[in-house]
Amino acid sequence: MFQFKESHVMKNILLKTLSVGILSLAVLTGCDKDKYAEINTDPSTVGTGNVLSLFTHGYLQFQPADYVLWFYNGNYTSTFVQSFIPGSYTDRFNLITETGGCGSQAIAVLRYKREIDDLVSRMSKEEGAKYKNIQAIISTLVVYLGIFDTDVYGSMPYTEAAKARYGGTLTPAYDNQQKLFETWLSELNSAISTLTTATDQISLGNNDFVYGGDVSKWIKFANGLKLKIAVRLLHQDKAQALKIAAEVGANDAYIMGAGDSFIYNKGLVGSGNADYVYQTGNDVSLGSASKNVIDFMKRNRDPRMLVMFTKNHFNAEVIDAFFEAQKNAEDAGTTSPEIPKYILDNVNYTTDASGLKKFVSWKGEGEPWVRYVGCPVGLQISDNPEYTKENNYFDSNKWKVNIDGNEKTYSPRSYFNEELVRGRVDFTYPTRPGVTKTDTEDVPWYGMTLSGGEVNFYLAEFKTLGASLPKSAGDYFQAGLTASVQEYNRLAILNKIPYYNQDRCYDEYEKPIAFENNDELSSMISAMLEHPEYQLTGNKSDDLEKIYIQEYLHFMYEPIDQFVTVRRSGVPKVGSSLIPWVEILPSAQIPRRFYVTEPEDNDTMRENKLAAYAEEGFTTSDGQSPATLNSERVWYDKGAPNYGEGPNY
Repeated sequence: MFQFKESHVMKNILLKTLSVGILSLAVLTGCDKDKYAEINTDPSTVGTGNVLSLFTHGYLQFQPADYVLWFYNGNYTSTFVQSFIPGSYTDRFNLITETGGCGSQAIAVLRYKREIDDLVSRMSKEEGAKYKNIQAIISTLVVYLGIFDTDVYGSMPYTEAAKARYGGTLTPAYDNQQKLFETWLSELNSAISTLTTATDQISLGNNDFVYGGDVSKWIKFANGLKLKIAVRLLHQDKAQALKIAAEVGANDAYIMGAGDSFIYNKGLVGSGNADYVYQTGNDVSLGSASKNVIDFMKRNRDPRMLVMFTKNHFNAEVIDAFFEAQKNAEDAGTTSPEIPKYILDNVNYTTDASGLKKFVSWKGEGEPWVRYVGCPVGLQISDNPEYTKENNYFDSNKWKVNIDGNEKTYSPRSYFNEELVRGRVDFTYPTRPGVTKTDTEDVPWYGMTLSGGEVNFYLAEFKTLGASLPKSAGDYFQAGLTASVQEYNRLAILNKIPYYNQDRCYDEYEKPIAFENNDELSSMISAMLEHPEYQLTGNKSDDLEKIYIQEYLHFMYEPIDQFVTVRRSGVPKVGSSLIPWVEILPSAQIPRRFYVTEPEDNDTMRENKLAAYAEEGFTTSDGQSPATLNSERVWYDKGAPNYGEGPNY
């Protein structure tokens, strides 16, 4: 649950942090000699804050994808929705133990917003009016994180939060989701109005390290957040949701495209080897790619697949190493390593007089497509001979190769692409035993949150549901697909992930996975859009499923949004010809939110928390039971379909 507790100690820490912020970012704010004189005071004295410095420090706190999200909450949700697979599922995959990454993100930026608002309120009317855009922009960042926090926990302190040092309370009340959405929509409308009309504003310049102070892009960002809220209202107030969509869609100039996506890189303001520049120094992985996902994307030639997941280890050199080890084992009469049939079926090879095989070329889709293999989805299927014999997905003992005393184990599966979320990854290329090649370059991390792909998929969804929008659902859908591919291609290049260009390939037969040539990328997108599964036909049920599938795919590296999409849509659905839902356990046994705990007796927020739990219908006794976390839903999830059922609008 959103954990909020503001004490006098925390207030002092905040005041000192804000004072330090004035000094640490002075170079970005253009402070003159007199300004330095103002802040060069007794260390025990808290000086006047600097709005630009406060904004930038608040901006740096924007972090909806930190290490603990991937290690805890995102790991759970991706497993629940079958996007990344923990190998063979066990019957305990639905248990949530330690949590992290959601529930306290908004407060980190809200503190700075409150300080900026207070500082501006104490300026003259003329001076304060110059900061209206900055106040509007930081409000949108807080709203984004607020949505992120409430998605899996429900009610949270917001309207009274972080106001204690400005005359407010140390024990802010919890706002329920209905009030939160109403408040945030009001704040977003106010921000859009300000950004559209305000004049003579202080420029953010480089203090805005995503949009460079481009007000038009922040208007698009705010409009996108309105849609993000609107889709969450569909099961509680569909008419209001459709109305919001119509408001956003009325002016095409303020709708996000690929070039407007919020792609976040703290390295532009960082220095040295600070972890925040590279995102995290810790290993993260969500496991194997789902076979159902890989098969769908591969047959539709979706270039995002090449970026979202890793190539498997079976390049031409490794296949030749298997062939050599097999010949040696045959000659020695020992057990031979085995290339899975689904890989060998795509290999052209020759056999010499001695019986030694040699890789010649790839069959079928060719590189890079043949290197992507997903993990089958099912309960305890590692015991199923169908997946451990010639079509082996789980028995790694058969993938060990020993040549001249050097041994390596290879994997035929594709995995979570760690370099999309972490800049400090030493990638070791698959090579024959006895050979090592590693990419050790550290790359400041670029992460994507709100994007043109997401916004246009929402508009396609709303048009299909009957919203008054100027374009067809198909137009928005194709715009979403185009933007999503462009965005993932850009992330691959910015993060310099393995194989993104020819220089980052190793084997002579390998092909790069990203497209630095725009014409080549456009050609790939056009070919993808020709596939029927990537086209809308006017059949409402089929079209909604296609739209939700694309939202699901687009959110592959935004796991909470992916979880929300599956939860509110019932897609993937059972028996689908697109990406089918596998009934690993009954739907009612898979959580739909994260648990809350009984507050301690000495918790100053105890009464507020208990009141919020009671209003939401959340229990703490047996509160971690998957059945409880399924039946006791957050407000906007009430009435949504069960997992795998498909849309119920």
